[in-house]
Amino acid sequence: MAFEIDFQTRRFTYPVWLRFFTLIAAIVAALMLFSHSSLSINTDPDLPWNEEFRVITNGRTLPNKPFAHQPQLTDVLRYKTHPERDGFQCGNLNFLIQPDGIVKGVWNGEYEQLAASESADQSDKIHRVIMAASFIGNIDPSKLCFEGGKRDPSKLYFIASGTFTLYETQASAGRVRNLYGYVYVRGWIDPNDAGRGELIITENKRSSETFTWTAQPIN
Repeated sequence: MAFEIDFQTRRFTYPVWLRFFTLIAAIVAALMLFSHSSLSINTDPDLPWNEEFRVITNGRTLPNKPFAHQPQLTDVLRYKTHPERDGFQCGNLNFLIQPDGIVKGVWNGEYEQLAASESADQSDKIHRVIMAASFIGNIDPSKLCFEGGKRDPSKLYFIASGTFTLYETQASAGRVRNLYGYVYVRGWIDPNDAGRGELIITENKRSSETFTWTAQPIN
């Protein structure tokens, strides 16, 4: 008999095997939901590591040159700026865009940022020294710029990737550690050659930190 009825309480009494099966099914469903959520996050096409297909490797030439309405890259464009996060300037970002569309650069210096567990105490900061961070990439004229829901065909997209090493200290917690991972620099160049974009670092390609930057070309 699959079920028994307790006539004093008028409730069904489920056999042990059925209760065990129900528990297992609930655990499996929860794991599937969690996995689906994680997969959805990591398949977001806007994540920089999901744009690595745009980076040309192994000495291959770019499939497309800038379109007529985009910056033409007749000269080397050099940029020097300070990425920002939480109101802090975070080191120095130096990169160039060559006439052939190749992008090369470095991120160096040191900076402070608020501790991740920051609450009311605005004095608790983490100090970071950028030991090494370099990247290489290229333009991708095929990516379209949309701002405010409107297409802006005049801007030229680029993306570059590399690796970083940071030395981090947090005096309040007595913590010292090294951080290693991937660095991505991407952005848009407008018809006046001014640029704006993001510098993104990640240790595991699941969570990341994003810094923003704007820059004018320098001689």
